[in-house]
Amino acid sequence: MEKLSCECKEEFRGVTIVELIKKEGSTLGLTISGGTDKDGKPRVSNLRPGGLAARSDQLNVGDYIKSVNGINLTKLRHDEIISLLKNVGERVVLEVEYELPPAAPETSAGIIPKTIEVTLYKEGNSFGFVLRGGAHEDWHKSRPLVLTYVRPGGPADREGSLKIGDRLLSVDGIPLHGVSHADALNILRQCNQEALFQIEYDVTIMGTEFPDHISLLDPGMYPGKEGSIVI
Repeated sequence: MEKLSCECKEEFRGVTIVELIKKEGSTLGLTISGGTDKDGKPRVSNLRPGGLAARSDQLNVGDYIKSVNGINLTKLRHDEIISLLKNVGERVVLEVEYELPPAAPETSAGIIPKTIEVTLYKEGNSFGFVLRGGAHEDWHKSRPLVLTYVRPGGPADREGSLKIGDRLLSVDGIPLHGVSHADALNILRQCNQEALFQIEYDVTIMGTEFPDHISLLDPGMYPGKEGSIVI
């Protein structure tokens, strides 16, 4: 299997904190591969549909897990990582490293941006998509806020307009330009059950929209890995 494109330079990586609260006796619903005795750093190789991690809409397959509840995973073997995640308790805080989405595209021949407004209804604490990017104190790492995954069966998927690669401009009239990833997530959490999103995506200059928009993200960039253990 090819190594993930997330094996990239530091300036192309972002970091986010993911907090998951699991019920006693339940699982996180994710598969971790990697470790000092395996090929590569610990990463998410699968998210079980309907599982806690998938429904959180905070993780993508291919994300690297840097630490769990403050415990660095860099020097741990695969079995030690699995044991840690299984016995960590009900509150699980993951420090997650991910590949930054592409920088804001410049208008080029044949492509122009278009904006639409979409109303979504929150399910739990989420609208059914994973958001990455945002402003960063290091301007090299600043990116648009980009949808990197739309969860099948979730609110965004059922509404039908949003696609991977779409850019989030505002929510409920709050502009998100210049807002960090963490602050954007907080704004989304504080939204009412019904929220209005302004979305930007790319169309052909002739005005004929691509059925799935024109995405700068490759939905297949996060391959899974067989033979791992679901946690």
